[in-house]
Amino acid sequence: MNVVGPSLGCAAFPLVAAWLFAGCSGSGNQRTSDAQIVEREDPRTAVCASADAAGESAAPPFEIIQRIFSENCTSCHAHGADLDLTPGAAWGDLVGAPAPVAEACGGTLVTAGAPDTSYLLQKISVDQPCSGMRMPRTEFAPDPLPDCVIALVRSWIAVGAPGPTNADAGAD
Repeated sequence: MNVVGPSLGCAAFPLVAAWLFAGCSGSGNQRTSDAQIVEREDPRTAVCASADAAGESAAPPFEIIQRIFSENCTSCHAHGADLDLTPGAAWGDLVGAPAPVAEACGGTLVTAGAPDTSYLLQKISVDQPCSGMRMPRTEFAPDPLPDCVIALVRSWIAVGAPGPTNADAGAD
């Protein structure tokens, strides 16, 4: 007994297949939505656009660096942590300061004018730093900063890691 019937037979298969696969292409479907999510720009790059618009990418002021810390680091590195990156504390805790004792390799967190010897830059740019994991991280894994954000930190260190322009710089 032929359930499909003689008029449909195998000819119906291409029509059914086309209908099923139609949901996998075109606008407004899940696959396109997934592609849009994958292709969406990392919102953390907004700080790069701000620095570019202000002409500060080559020599970013500390206020831009503090914004990076505030948006990406202070959920863990706040008052009471071995490294405090909150406004008012970050610059003093970084520039010329030794790496926290928990970091086995030691070194100086930020050596003004020397990004390649600054441990902070290693922690945010190297997949396997000499101690611990790449920062920032989620509960389970690193969540690397966009390249343009790392470039801003590198540039800030290279131009001498200037401090806040006033006592309240970067305060919330």
